[in-house]
Amino acid sequence: MVRKIMLLIAMALFVVCLPLVIYWGYVAFSPGQVKPIPNWILYPWEYVRVALNYLFHPGAEPGPECGDFMQYTPPYTPQPIPHVAIPQHPFMAANDDNNMHCDSYMSDTYEASGPLGLHSQVSSRTQGFGGYGTIAFDSSGRLVAVYSNGRRFQLELMDPYTLEELASYDLPPRPGYWLLQGIMPWEYIGAGMYFYLDAEDRAVVPTTENTVQVVQLPQPGGEFELVREYDLRDYVVPMRWPHQDSVAWVLPDWGGGYYWYATTGGMVGTIELATGEVHPLRLEGEVIENSFAVGEDGVYIVSDHALYRFHQDGSGRIVVDWRTPYDRGPRKKPGHISRGSGTSVSLLGSPEDGFVVITDNAEPRINLLFIRRSDGEVVCKTPLFREGESGTDVSTVCFEHADATGEGTGVYSVLVENNWGHHTFPRSRPVGGLTRVDLIRHSDGSYECREIWESSEKGIGVFKLSLGNGLVYMYWRSESCPVTNWYLTAIDFATGRTVYKKLVGTGLGYNNWAGALFIHPDGGVLYSTTIFGLVMISDAER
Repeated sequence: MVRKIMLLIAMALFVVCLPLVIYWGYVAFSPGQVKPIPNWILYPWEYVRVALNYLFHPGAEPGPECGDFMQYTPPYTPQPIPHVAIPQHPFMAANDDNNMHCDSYMSDTYEASGPLGLHSQVSSRTQGFGGYGTIAFDSSGRLVAVYSNGRRFQLELMDPYTLEELASYDLPPRPGYWLLQGIMPWEYIGAGMYFYLDAEDRAVVPTTENTVQVVQLPQPGGEFELVREYDLRDYVVPMRWPHQDSVAWVLPDWGGGYYWYATTGGMVGTIELATGEVHPLRLEGEVIENSFAVGEDGVYIVSDHALYRFHQDGSGRIVVDWRTPYDRGPRKKPGHISRGSGTSVSLLGSPEDGFVVITDNAEPRINLLFIRRSDGEVVCKTPLFREGESGTDVSTVCFEHADATGEGTGVYSVLVENNWGHHTFPRSRPVGGLTRVDLIRHSDGSYECREIWESSEKGIGVFKLSLGNGLVYMYWRSESCPVTNWYLTAIDFATGRTVYKKLVGTGLGYNNWAGALFIHPDGGVLYSTTIFGLVMISDAER
């Protein structure tokens, strides 16, 4: 009996490992080429299912839900959304191009039009297990990204249409004992997974060594150049070995002259650019697991206990403008990294009458909170999704509607994804749901939260809205096909109806596991990170 069990285990390992060995050879022995992500890295039971179908149902075609392209509405006519433009941060690259969430307000909206599903084409790039956290676009439209396979980190410059690597720069790796730290690659959010591009085409990157590197992007044919490095090792939360606090986010102060940084252990600080002088402030007993936002009026950071607005007094010392606690819930929800809000901080409107948007972690349903920027008061909140299955661990999408002249109408829209679920890498299991909530300002100065629609589409990644065409983009797998197909899904912002789904690829290589979507500023091209690389979906008629 023991021998049979051992034989079954050996056969299972063979079925799992053989494709990965073949894949390793495929990557290792074709250097210098843009290697597409293969479609044959499957779960073991999917190989069995394919074999059984071939033996007992030869020639059988999968159902229409497994097709290459599925149109759910008449061919979509772009519906640009009138909106109030987000102020351009004077020390960051152009809005839409400069960080994971598009701009310093963390709106996750693009001015450019994403793919309309017009004879869509798919390309991809892989260099083995590993992917990209953030993709930015330099002033020439080239892709700037940090690649990681869990230990190694590399800043890369790529052609936006061929995905060819134009230059690379090695960042510090995670230490050799990183497995002892208990943070798996898919949970690690430090070391450049979040970086930003500044107004001089320089990547500002936090590293595994708790430094911040400022790296100049190369001219055609050139190389990356390290311009400056700031050492923050004495300005993070001390932890007992092998654990280590991590500088995960860096953004510039609106007035220039200082960087702001935050660590996962709950340290916030400023760095004077000229001298490197650091002014830290520890949020005692709190941790930070979400990126922060910068506005003209200050820096907004959410911990697992409260939302803060800070500013620096002109000499780098941090001033707490206000602190707004929220319901952090009784425990960490399934699929979340930590207990507390799962959203990045997003800003709406002006400093005088605008808002900060986050979700809390309440039970039985999370609440969407609209918090006034000027004083931290919650002016409206609304519960989301089903009781007992309500949670989100990615940023919201938000913007302010405008009239024909570009002036605000007093209506603000927010999109929230429900990714509550018992996820076990690389298999995610969200219950699903995407909802649109509008905050409406009445003539008497009061506010109303109104849910406009709810979609049943699923995802666990950072989704995006194209203001240029009115489509919301998500990325998710099939759940009823012989093997796992991965689709780009486009949803009508106005109605919540699914417009189309485009097959991106098959198998584990196309799994984007909490990755983000990005739209090229020239329009018509969208990128998704995956656990084996990067994919590009474009309209043939762009």
